[in-house]
Amino acid sequence: MNAVINQARTLAMRARRKAKRDRVERGFIEASARVPGANAFAGLNPMSLAVASVRPSDQVASRVSLIVPEIKAEAIFAGIRTALEVSVGVANSLELPLRIFALWDEPNPRASASIREFLRDEFGLSRWAEAEVLHVSALTGLAVSADELWIGTHWTTVHPLDVAARLNVIRPDRVIYLAQDYEPGFYPWSTEFAIARATYHAGFRLVVNSEPLAAYLRDTEQLDVDPALVFAPSLDLGRLEESAANRRKYAQPSVMFYGRPNKPRNLFAIGISALKLSATSPAGSGVSYSSVGESHATVALSGTTTLASRGKLSWQGYFELLSNTDVMFSLQHSPHPSHPPLDSVVSGGITVTNELAGTRAALHPRLLTAEPDPTLLGQRLNDAIEMARSSEPAGFDSTFITKLGAPLTDVVKHASALVA
Repeated sequence: MNAVINQARTLAMRARRKAKRDRVERGFIEASARVPGANAFAGLNPMSLAVASVRPSDQVASRVSLIVPEIKAEAIFAGIRTALEVSVGVANSLELPLRIFALWDEPNPRASASIREFLRDEFGLSRWAEAEVLHVSALTGLAVSADELWIGTHWTTVHPLDVAARLNVIRPDRVIYLAQDYEPGFYPWSTEFAIARATYHAGFRLVVNSEPLAAYLRDTEQLDVDPALVFAPSLDLGRLEESAANRRKYAQPSVMFYGRPNKPRNLFAIGISALKLSATSPAGSGVSYSSVGESHATVALSGTTTLASRGKLSWQGYFELLSNTDVMFSLQHSPHPSHPPLDSVVSGGITVTNELAGTRAALHPRLLTAEPDPTLLGQRLNDAIEMARSSEPAGFDSTFITKLGAPLTDVVKHASALVA
């Protein structure tokens, strides 16, 4: 009975969310009706006309407006964290106030206050540059500066900027596109694939997270990516150094799997097959296996050996677990510079990940790679486990990160100068 009730509640919640999104989309369509040609983009994507619905004005002070897919105070990780860090850096450099729009779930006032505090504490947002955190519906009919500086990350946020630029509502030279993955690859060849791909050719200022992704964009899309706008992944080095200091050698190694079954690029099924092969081998005897990133059912690996899911951890909880993990097993079948493999190596651990276009094998001796094949990855897991058994924790090492791009602070300063 409880299962039926919970399912009914879930369906009702989804229906309410869809109804709200439909209302928001209608608001964008109505507010942009004054813009010649806007109707052609109605229905292309629910957010297509979000930015086209604003009202540019010479009487309004300029701001930095960041658009993100979503923002939750308790889940500011990786890509969203990087987007916030870049936006705060640009806002501080240009001495402009910051405004953040979330496409999906609406931030509540308490969460918004927590996010503002986070921006000040983590990234040094200037006290005078008080940030607003708003739902995307706030864009409907909003008066903005004709010189507004827009920042988008993820194609769903850049597509409405692209549409607004095509309709001459905003200027393309006033848009920074923070590219953090090759996102057409998230979809089969489809409308979404084509729209995501088109965002790279919108003429925006492209700031790229890592040299491997920049190389992929150059090769795949023939883009002229400015090397001065390519930055190394922004890792939390302070917490990683603390994790390294807290590492201890235990009698039996532990393996942490970054397991996210609902993210196809994380190759969950291939990872499970590789873990089963490792667990049934002599190297896997006595090893403890756990999974983080997304909750899933416990998986039987071999005999009584199981893979227990810890789900999504808090930011601090993740670093605490990292210091007690010998081997990080993290798959990412896209050129995005996934943080967990890098975090593990920087904090003195060992990582196994899949190779992609020859971009990962030479990064570090404790970053072990193989093609995304269960047998090959299982063998590399065994190599990593034996390495953990025969060696002491390596200690903090962040020097190899420089191979992936320039320091983020340098890139932010350069990007800010280009749009000043």
